[in-house]
Order: sequence, then structure tokens, then C-alpha cells
Amino acid sequence: MKALEAKVSKVAWKVKPSWYVVATEDGAIAPKLLRSTARRIGAHTAEVAGSHVVFLTQPRAIADVIDRAARGVAKPGSVDSSASATV
Repeated sequence: MKALEAKVSKVAWKVKPSWYVVATEDGAIAPKLLRSTARRIGAHTAEVAGSHVVFLTQPRAIADVIDRAARGVAKPGSVDSSASATV
């Protein structure tokens, strides 16, 4: 429960690397707005063909983005590349 009660001392996206997935066929939020938001926060951006729920329709592509993000912040030698799935 402490995690839910802890005070936030810094805005994470300002001090840590951020990744942003733009669903290119999003009908709920215009992709142009998604790209603009990603740019404003300085996020690494990945574009995936899919709707607003792109994580449901393109799970392998989203998993690939998560994998690249994790590898991007991993300390050298901390990631076992043999455990990676090819997407």
C-alpha cells in the first residue's frame, strides 16, 4: 500500500526515458495529436497500424516496442538476448 500512498517527487517522463506508441488508425484520438504529445514530452515514438486499442489488435508489435524500450534502458550485460522472441 505504500506505493499508493507515496508522494511523487518528480514527474517520471521528465527525468526518465519515455516511449510512446502512435496507433495510426486511432479514431478516438487523432494520430496527429498523439504525435504532438509524444514530441512535447520528448518520447521515443513508434507508429503501429491499428485502432485505439492497438495493444489488443497488434500485441506482437506492442511487445516489440516494450522489448526495445527495455533494452534501451538496460545496463550492459543485464539482458539475455537469447531469450528474445523475433517479431
